[in-house]
Amino acid sequence: MEAVCKRKFEETTVSHDVASSGFISEEEWSAAVNNDPPSGWTDEDDDDHVVCSSFVSNEEWSAAVKNDPPSGWTDEDDDDDHDVVSSGFISKDEWSAAVNNDPPSGWTDEDDDDVVTDLEQELYRQIRESDGFDVDIRFPSSFLYVYKCANNDDYRDADIVGICARVGLHWYNFHKGSNLEFMHVDKYNSRFCALMTYHITAEAIDPANDSRFTFQTCATRTTCKNDEDLRILTEVCRIKPKIQGTGDILKRWNDEAIDDIYKGNLPEWISDDALIPCSEQDQFYEVQESDIQEHNWLNLYTEIASYSLWEGDMRLESCVPVQIMKVIVETREAVESKEKLMAGNAIFYISFRVLNAPHGPPQDHRAIVRRTVDGIPGHVCLEFKCWLKDL
Repeated sequence: MEAVCKRKFEETTVSHDVASSGFISEEEWSAAVNNDPPSGWTDEDDDDHVVCSSFVSNEEWSAAVKNDPPSGWTDEDDDDDHDVVSSGFISKDEWSAAVNNDPPSGWTDEDDDDVVTDLEQELYRQIRESDGFDVDIRFPSSFLYVYKCANNDDYRDADIVGICARVGLHWYNFHKGSNLEFMHVDKYNSRFCALMTYHITAEAIDPANDSRFTFQTCATRTTCKNDEDLRILTEVCRIKPKIQGTGDILKRWNDEAIDDIYKGNLPEWISDDALIPCSEQDQFYEVQESDIQEHNWLNLYTEIASYSLWEGDMRLESCVPVQIMKVIVETREAVESKEKLMAGNAIFYISFRVLNAPHGPPQDHRAIVRRTVDGIPGHVCLEFKCWLKDL
């Protein structure tokens, strides 16, 4: 009995709330709940109730219910689609073309092709004339994305694009004997096709006289395949030519020109007795402190190695500064000890400390960096592997 009373009370409360809201009367609510229309209600009243809402007229409601359009209504009235056309979104001709698959007068299939072709031709012209660097349009199916770096501290792929730019400038200095310093990235294009390739335009400065240069490099972050954490190769490193089409051009890598000694997985960490004087082990050279001060690209290698370990967990700024403790370079090129640093094909074993460690006190790391070239100017490949020393 108590349950029945409770149910009656709930129904009464709900009925009162809904009915009192003004949407329907108590009588209408009763009819809906009990499937029992109010006194005097007939099926015809349903029609009247809908009509009196003023959404449709009597004639329109009759047409909808009986599938019998009002007097004077013809199929052509539907075709006119007064509401769509009068909205101003499209003209009557355009609407007719869409409905009847009949384009307006003078329109041909070739018009669509011309639009696509014009975009493609302009894109390819920009790529061809600037070697891929000065592109300001994006064709949807080209997989080419264009970025301008208005805020030089926060743009898409800022860390890896900045690293690629610095690697390209390093290699330009390496070959030209210059000492240009990286300032910031102006813009870049990225192309993804299994690998991520960047055409980067950056600003550099000569600290000797404060001269500024616009620098360009094409660098690719390639698939890691030799037990490395990060692999970057460049295809061109140049000062932007004053006349488009007159600068160093991109050339494909010649893998056959690379010595097999520098292919395959990266080597294991060097043993402590590797520097014992021996004619069979003279491919090693322990880098001196003065060498580190003279060749600041050793710090660049070390910073990138640190980043390769923590990429995905933190930004590059959290992986620096670094303090180089010891560097051993290995090369099979026939050069004097100190000149081994300048060998195109070389392996660097670096012990260093990250001073701004993200988790506690400074941490000691080890890194292996392999540098290979194919003899083509502007081409260098750097492979990085890094780990915590105590692991």
